[in-house]
Amino acid sequence: MSNKYDVIVAGGGHNGLITAAYLAKAGKKVLVVEGQEHAGGGLRTEEVAAPGFKSNLAAVSHGFIQPNPLIRNDELGLLSKFGLEYIYPEKQTAVIFPDDRSLIFYRDVDKTCESIAQFSEHDAEAYHKFYAMAEKALEMMVAGMYNGPTPTFGAFYAGLEGSEEGRDLLRIQLGSSDAFVNEWFEDDHTKVACNRFTSEGMFDPREQGSGMNLLIFVPLTHKYGTAIPKGGSIELTNSIIRCIEANGGEIRTNSWIKEFKVANGTCEGVVLEDGEVLLASDAVVTNFNIKQLDETMLGKGNVSDRYLTSVKNLRPQSYQNMLQSIALNEAPMYKAGEDASTSFMVEFASDTMEGFYREFDAYKYGEPWFTSPLSVTSTLWDPSLAPEGKHSLYLYSYQPYELKGGAQRWDEGMKEEVAGKVLEFIQSRATNMGPENIVGQYTMCPRDFERWNPSWIGGNFSHIGCYLNQNYGNRPFPEVQDNRLPLDHMYICGPSAFPGGGVIGGGRAVAQVVMEDLGIDFFDVVG
Repeated sequence: MSNKYDVIVAGGGHNGLITAAYLAKAGKKVLVVEGQEHAGGGLRTEEVAAPGFKSNLAAVSHGFIQPNPLIRNDELGLLSKFGLEYIYPEKQTAVIFPDDRSLIFYRDVDKTCESIAQFSEHDAEAYHKFYAMAEKALEMMVAGMYNGPTPTFGAFYAGLEGSEEGRDLLRIQLGSSDAFVNEWFEDDHTKVACNRFTSEGMFDPREQGSGMNLLIFVPLTHKYGTAIPKGGSIELTNSIIRCIEANGGEIRTNSWIKEFKVANGTCEGVVLEDGEVLLASDAVVTNFNIKQLDETMLGKGNVSDRYLTSVKNLRPQSYQNMLQSIALNEAPMYKAGEDASTSFMVEFASDTMEGFYREFDAYKYGEPWFTSPLSVTSTLWDPSLAPEGKHSLYLYSYQPYELKGGAQRWDEGMKEEVAGKVLEFIQSRATNMGPENIVGQYTMCPRDFERWNPSWIGGNFSHIGCYLNQNYGNRPFPEVQDNRLPLDHMYICGPSAFPGGGVIGGGRAVAQVVMEDLGIDFFDVVG
């Protein structure tokens, strides 16, 4: 087995795999090194709740990757050659309120407005106008998510100031989602439902800079729609691996990296835990959490004190999450009715803004929350995920990693207590979620996610929070915003880099940066 490559990608999350796939297509000899038994990072689908029941163990929705030319133009042939298939539910998200009324976001904007109108005719009309405005801005916003290098913070804003639409976008981006929805809507049901979208970015909708999340989520929902990969999230992983291998690349799993090999300011490769050295002549791309890239991994004296201080000061997500994978005899039927029950995402929320924000205040002080979970029953669209006639439930709730009294409390009974209370809440809102319907279940708390994926320090799947000062040209911080680390031939991809966590496919942008430095025309490669 060779130990010399053109490019080594450290970490086999989907962003690293995507970067590797583009570089392999460009003719480079590429190796992906992954410590786990399976590559994929958060794109994993396994039988954990009961035999025959497949559960997505982290990512379930593939909405943000749909506008990415990787998927939209099928640049790597994942859809046409390598087995990836997406399913697009018409009923995207149902938000169920305490009285069991629901607001449903459909792919169709008019149907969505009809749902909003039951709460406010004014908000239904305003939502139509809001979508029209946001849809025009969508392509401008997402272009920077999939193309590299990311412009500096100043250049990005200077570009926006050149047009009326850009200035409107700038004002929204600098503000909060909460302020934004208060400008547009009058009824708390609409405001809560829209801010709930924003919160999926794992930060409080009152945070400055959160307005952009809503401005992207709404047009994305209607123009592209969220998507379910047939066979589970792992099928995106598998299709990329097939692409890499078809172009001569290699994937090595069960290979933990001890440190990066650095000499004279250049990253030359990686050193594995067993002492094996793997060398890269052109580039080393790391999918690691930026907080892992300290002097232990990079070597003492190889990076500046300013770099180390910047890494230390990065803030985590505002909260983390718990996931219960539940094997069921039949799909949940919520008291809100069939339309809500058969929506892709079913979210429970307060019907007042005060109640909505009490949840986020609780996370800030280390208190768990039980009454705002999100559920997905993917088997309604993809029966292959469970035995015939059975179903797999994805029951997700925001929770704080650092509980009042310490994170170790998750291992001292809090995991079971919180999971039980969240499930009890779901049972109270459904007609058929008694013990007789449950075949088996498997729970992961924030601490479990940290153990499951070492790059998710503190249970943070986004590595670091997507706050205004840690986003766009500030992600993870200005000196590294272009994906180039302060060592020659070394680059960063993954959630620590823009555009952040989730299934977005930001590895495409990093491939562009590497190709630029190697004198390769990216668009010649993709045709």
